[in-house]
Amino acid sequence: MHKIRVGEKGVIYLPISIRRKLGIERGGELIVSVKEDYVVLKPIKTVFKIGAESEKITEITVEEFERESEEYQRMMYEE
Repeated sequence: MHKIRVGEKGVIYLPISIRRKLGIERGGELIVSVKEDYVVLKPIKTVFKIGAESEKITEITVEEFERESEEYQRMMYEE
């Protein structure tokens, strides 16, 4: 577990070990939600990133593509 501080304008910085583990890079997008009294940050894996992590892009199932697309759309329209 890591302790971080909230900076000016609500900015938080994730420890590099967490960013590396989750593949979060500068400019990357995350979904932010609140569960009870927790803030949850979830990296958005694009279809391209999923493809890059796979041996072949054809190994991405239609279900994975649809799930990622729906998650991204929910995040965009919740604001």
